[in-house]
Amino acid sequence: MLVTLGLTAAACTTAPASKAPDEPRVLGQQTGAPAVIGQPAPAGTGQLDAVTCAGPTHCWAVGAPGPTGATGTTSSAPASPTIVIDATVDGGETWTGQPLTLNPAPALTAISCPSDRLCMAVGLSGTGTAGVVLTTDDAGSTWDQASVPPGAVVVTGVECAGANDCTAIAGDGTTFWSAHSTDFGDTWEREGDLPPGFMGAGNLSCAAGAACLVTGFTATTAGHGQGAIAISTDGGVTWTAAAVPAGTGLLQGAACATISSCLAVGTTSTTVSAPVPAQGALLTSDDGGHTWTRAAGAEPIDDIFGVDCPSRSICAMVGTNWIGTPTVGTGAVAHSSDGGADFTASATEYTPLALRGLSRPTTPRAPAAGGDTVARIGLPHTTSSHLAASGPTLPRLPERAR
Repeated sequence: MLVTLGLTAAACTTAPASKAPDEPRVLGQQTGAPAVIGQPAPAGTGQLDAVTCAGPTHCWAVGAPGPTGATGTTSSAPASPTIVIDATVDGGETWTGQPLTLNPAPALTAISCPSDRLCMAVGLSGTGTAGVVLTTDDAGSTWDQASVPPGAVVVTGVECAGANDCTAIAGDGTTFWSAHSTDFGDTWEREGDLPPGFMGAGNLSCAAGAACLVTGFTATTAGHGQGAIAISTDGGVTWTAAAVPAGTGLLQGAACATISSCLAVGTTSTTVSAPVPAQGALLTSDDGGHTWTRAAGAEPIDDIFGVDCPSRSICAMVGTNWIGTPTVGTGAVAHSSDGGADFTASATEYTPLALRGLSRPTTPRAPAAGGDTVARIGLPHTTSSHLAASGPTLPRLPERAR
C-alpha cells in the first residue's frame, strides 16, 4: 500500500439520523441490510489507516494527525496533540482514544499486537524526519518510544509473533529493508533489502507457513509507477521480486489464504503522487505469491486498500467507491465465498471515508476504521471468521528460532 496516499476529506462526525422508509437516498447511501455499520471515532481522532486485533475483543486502530477542524466531533477540536491510536475492548462496539505524550503526534502506518496487552506501532515521527516505533505492555494505557531500526527514516510495516519476535519494514528514502527484534524493539538487526527500485512499501503480510509479502510499486515515468510485490520465504532474511503482469496499477495490500493461494489488491491507476479515481484491481497467485495473474472481470470496489481471507473460502476486501461530481470517495466493502474468485459488494451504513485494511479477529461483527470513523464488518455465512478494517494488518508470523 502507498503509505503516502490518504484521503483528506473530513467525514461528517455525528451519528446518522434514522430515515423514514420513503425518504430519498442520499449520495453514496447503499441499499439492503448493512453488513458494515459505522460510527464516529473518539473525539480528537485523526485519519485512521491501520487496525489489528488480539483476539475477539481487544483491537487497536492507528493513523495520522488530521487537519485542523477535521478531527473528532467538533470543528473546534484541538489540532495538536491529535489522537492517533484508538482502542476497543468489546469487539468494536465502543472505542476510546489513547493519547500520546509526543507532540507533534506521529503518523502511524501499522500496528501488531501479539497479545491483549502487548502492541507495537510504527510509522513516521511528528516532525516527518525519522521513523518511529511505539510499544505498550499495558494494553495501551501507556505508550513508550522504542528504538528505530538503524538508518530508518520511516517504518511502514510490522508483525510481532511475540515480544521476542518482531519484524518491521523500514526505509531510508532510497531502499526498503526488513529488520528483526528479539527484545520488543529495544534493538534491531537489519535483514534483507527489498528488490532494487522497490518504492512505496506497504505493510508486512506474513501468514503462518506461507511467504511474507509487501506491496508497492516501481517507477515507470515521472509521477507514475507499476504495481510490484516483494516476497520472502525465510521470514524477511532475503527478498525477491514477484512476477507481476506488465501494466499493473498501484498495489496496496496482499494476503494468503493458504500456503499456495494468495490475493493482492489495488487500483488500475498508476499515479503515485495523489489518489486518482479509477477501478479496483485484483491479482491472484496459486504458487504462494511468486507469480501473479489479473483476475477476470471488474471488481465491486473502485480503489482497494486491503484484502484478507479468514478461511480457505471466505475473503473480504475494503477500500473506496468514487461517486458524484466533483468525485468523492466513500468507504466500500466486498466479500467472497469462493476464496476470492468472485467478490460481491456489501451494504454499508455510515462509512463516509475509505476503509483501508483488514485484520483477522474472531467476533461476529469485527471492528473497522477509516478516516475519522470506525465501523464493524460482518461477513455472510460465517461464524467465527470475521474481519476488521482500517489499515492492512495481517496474520501473525510464527515465532522463529534465532
